[in-house]
Amino acid sequence: MDYSWELGRLKETGKYVLGEKMTMKMLKKGQLKAVVYCEEPHLKEKFEKLQGIKYSVPLNSLQLGTIFGKPFSVSVVGVVDSGDSAFKGND
Repeated sequence: MDYSWELGRLKETGKYVLGEKMTMKMLKKGQLKAVVYCEEPHLKEKFEKLQGIKYSVPLNSLQLGTIFGKPFSVSVVGVVDSGDSAFKGND
């Protein structure tokens, strides 16, 4: 899977939240279909314990932030609606 391409498709056609805090908040409420996170050791440890569909992408947080047009790092993306991307949840 070309993660940069799929993340771009998510950005253009889907609905999402950025950031670990907001993602965790919406995950607890059951409002997310999937979670996309960077391959960073502390994130991998944290999100592998969680139930649900999750994707670890081979990008760092600066690269992920750049894909979403942000001038800061983004380590986690919560997928509310996957749109045309491959980050499908339990639809």
